[in-house]
Amino acid sequence: MTVERVVVVGGGIGGLSLALGLQRRGIAVTVYERASELREIGAGIIMQPNGRNGLVDLGVDEAVAAVSSCPKVFHACDYATGEVLGERPNAGFAEMYGLPSLAVHRGDLHAVLLAAVRANDADAVHAGHEFVALDQDADGVTARFANGVSDTSPLVVGADGNGSAVRTEVFGGEPARFNGQVAFRALIPLDLVPPIVRERELGMHRGPGRYLLYYTLRGGELMNLIGCGQTDVWEQEGWSIPATTAQFLADYDDFAPHLLDLIRSVPDGELFKWGLYDRQPAPTWTSGRVAIMGDAAHPMTPFLGQGAAMAVEDAVVLARAIAGAGDVTEALDTFQSVRRERGNDVARWSWEEGRALQDPTIANKGAAGYGLLDYNPATVPLTIDRGTATSR
Repeated sequence: MTVERVVVVGGGIGGLSLALGLQRRGIAVTVYERASELREIGAGIIMQPNGRNGLVDLGVDEAVAAVSSCPKVFHACDYATGEVLGERPNAGFAEMYGLPSLAVHRGDLHAVLLAAVRANDADAVHAGHEFVALDQDADGVTARFANGVSDTSPLVVGADGNGSAVRTEVFGGEPARFNGQVAFRALIPLDLVPPIVRERELGMHRGPGRYLLYYTLRGGELMNLIGCGQTDVWEQEGWSIPATTAQFLADYDDFAPHLLDLIRSVPDGELFKWGLYDRQPAPTWTSGRVAIMGDAAHPMTPFLGQGAAMAVEDAVVLARAIAGAGDVTEALDTFQSVRRERGNDVARWSWEEGRALQDPTIANKGAAGYGLLDYNPATVPLTIDRGTATSR
């Protein structure tokens, strides 16, 4: 190990996972987050076995499981009648991959990671720092922020999401663009949820051009509801744009009656919508002493439930590469060689899955069907493919 400290731009799930992975390997880290408050917005995510393998390496899997739900069965249902068309027991994931899938609130996962990083170093994470530029030479790289702060270190990692300022600064490229999908989301107290939905815990209803997905969170305290569909028109960008129940019902009026009742059960003021924006995966993830990871490198649509898992996988592999390399170039070449093909493939496959989920006549694969769930970022061999090693 030759890198004594790493600067991470972005204090979300990926950035904090990298920080924790580095700390656990004896490397100091400073995280800079643009937002003035360190928290994760959004609602639920499914953390599948490959992502949980990363959480095990980070030492937080048990803490995450303690604030999550572990639905017993995944139900694939007819959108119009609600009839169960197929079932997949979560215990089968545990038997095949060593761990079942968890349903976790993004905020809870973020809080566990943040607490673990701060337990190692109370001053590791700094909010209110918007990245604006960097300069690098053979000796180090200096990250500069809008508030006048600058920080020089041997290595800077951009973990600042789909709209990554680090990616734009270092690699250029097109801005994020609307991808033709709008989603509704809500968190509903379980006692308000229709009994059939409460009993099933987790269900996917694939309709023409749309789907509805629901699953429990926080040990059954809440039901996470997502409706995602295709549209040609969208102007706003953001996670928390208020929506109306009437609008949601109108867009899904041909779904089963109990699903419409589920939509009606959303408390006033708790329904939101967002337009999905993305960019093409970056052709290269490293440049000199700078790397990008997570959605900054390979923006993920939500259709395979792998966005958070890919960020955790990136973080663990990058932390291992930095700790085990003789210099920065070796570390970043190793990271890119190990992760770029998988990250870019999953981003593409997630797009394909999205189309299948919104066409009941097409069989969807799910993450297991793409062979994603047996991956362990803590044990995957760290090798350099000279064909993908582009850092200089």
